[in-house]
Amino acid sequence: MDEARLFTAADLRTGLQAEFEREITGPDIAAFAELSRDRNPLHMDEAYARETNYRNRIVHGAFQVGLASAMAGMYLPGREVVVGSFQCRFPAPLYYPCKVKVQGEVTAWVPQTAGGTLRVRVVDLASNTLTAEIHVGFSLHEKRVAAAEKRETVAAAPGDKPVVLLTGAGGGLGQVLAASLSGAYHVIGIGRSQPAEGGLEWIAADLMSPGWEEIVESHLHGRPLYGMVHAAWPAGPQGSLLEVESDAVRAQLEFGSVLTLRLGQFLRRAGASRLVILGTTAATLKPVLNMAAYSLGKAALEHTVRLLAPELARANITINLVSPSFVPVGMNSAKTNRVILTETAKVPMGKLCAPEDVARTVEFFLSPGAAFITGQILPLTGGQL
Repeated sequence: MDEARLFTAADLRTGLQAEFEREITGPDIAAFAELSRDRNPLHMDEAYARETNYRNRIVHGAFQVGLASAMAGMYLPGREVVVGSFQCRFPAPLYYPCKVKVQGEVTAWVPQTAGGTLRVRVVDLASNTLTAEIHVGFSLHEKRVAAAEKRETVAAAPGDKPVVLLTGAGGGLGQVLAASLSGAYHVIGIGRSQPAEGGLEWIAADLMSPGWEEIVESHLHGRPLYGMVHAAWPAGPQGSLLEVESDAVRAQLEFGSVLTLRLGQFLRRAGASRLVILGTTAATLKPVLNMAAYSLGKAALEHTVRLLAPELARANITINLVSPSFVPVGMNSAKTNRVILTETAKVPMGKLCAPEDVARTVEFFLSPGAAFITGQILPLTGGQL
């Protein structure tokens, strides 16, 4: 390819793909060794390479990084790209002479910053072996001024508020969150049925059903999304793991893991910046044996948050989990006064975690002050160990 393709900020989106094929010969490796001064015999000396565990000469890892650079600079995103970082792994050696396929896919794109991540895979066509996977952080050099002007225009528009989606808005804690967040954000509730009170803008969607992402995207109708507060959770079955039906355990686990993955994927496509999730200390910190499936699902949620954090960070999305101890709302609202007093006595501060404590912590994780905090599990215990 002699001229670079042109993908503008308006053209780019998550999932966009490109590929090209390339033969790698001995003279190619010799030319690369001359330019880089990396003349290691494993790449250059066939007799030496045969004496090693590789049994043959292999292509430099940096040569394959060069293929990723060619993908970014010439194919996708093309002419306007500036590469900011490479993260590489080489799962198998690439022997030469060979012919490879180089595949590129935009895995993250944030229109507000005109930046994203490109995943590049190098595959040896003879053996269909993946020899390199390279994540390329990039931005568009001709779009930064336009993006800055756009941000200034949005900030100056009177009455505009960042849009935040809220799941579980109909619950006791969700209602407090909605009221607390509505001062700084335009809150949109998501759920199967709209609560009778609250006056929230509402999206009717079942998060455990296929297609809710398209419903939300259609409802937003192009409005930029700042983030999501995920406070929903299905009712936890009573009993130990051996007593509860397998389907009930599976539902708790899927809500904590698979749904969380889908939320992350959706926010990455939408170019959002924040994901704040409500957990509980009744997970890895203090599991509850008579609600074992619930505790297991919440524990899965914690680990999913930790594992997702590095991946979402590449798309400039933070993900954090707020884990309150006993809060006297929602499923705890029917507890007797004796239970309330017992739980209060366990807290060194001498008071229970209030819904407002949770709301203020969520507000912090949404704020600019938490922009560099991600993958954290924050228990709200009042000093209780």
